Amino acid sequence: MTSALRFADAVDRITLWASRLAAALLLALIALVFFNVFGRYVIGGSPVWAQELEWHLMAPIALLGITVLMLEGGHVRVDMIYDRLSDRAQHSLDLFSMLAGLVISILFIKYSWGFVDSAWSIREGSPDPGGLPARYVVKAMIPVGFGLFGLQCLANAIRHVAALRGVHADG
Repeated sequence: MTSALRFADAVDRITLWASRLAAALLLALIALVFFNVFGRYVIGGSPVWAQELEWHLMAPIALLGITVLMLEGGHVRVDMIYDRLSDRAQHSLDLFSMLAGLVISILFIKYSWGFVDSAWSIREGSPDPGGLPARYVVKAMIPVGFGLFGLQCLANAIRHVAALRGVHADG
C-alpha cells in the first residue's frame, strides 16, 4: 500500500502545480475580460482574438479546476446526510464516487479523442477573421484535463481504500 500512497502523493503534487497554473490563467482571464469590456464600452470595440481568448482560457481553468476540487474535497456532496455517516461509510461512499469519477474521465477521454485528433490533423483555427489560429490546442485540453481528473480520482480512491484497511496516509 505504501507505493500506492506514494503514487497518490505524486498525483497530488501534479494537481497542486495544475492549481497554480489555473490560478494564473484565472488572473489573466480577469484582466482580459476587463480589457474586452473596457474596449467595448469605452473605445468602441475589442479585437476578435481577445474575445476568443476568453474561452480559450476558460477551458483549461475549468478542466484543471475540477481536478483541484477533487484534491481539496470541494466536490458536491449532500453534507446533511454525509456528515451523519460513520467514517467507514464516508470512505466507502467517497471510494465509490472516486471510482465513478475515474470511469467518467475515461469515457470523456475515449469519446473526445476523435474530436481532438480531427482538430489537430487540420490544425484547426478560428473561422472568424482576426480569430486565434490554434483552436486545436484548446480542444486538446479535454483529454488532458480529464486525464488529470482521472488520476486525481484514482489517487483519492487509493487513500479511501487505505483508510478502509486502517492504513494511514503517512504509511
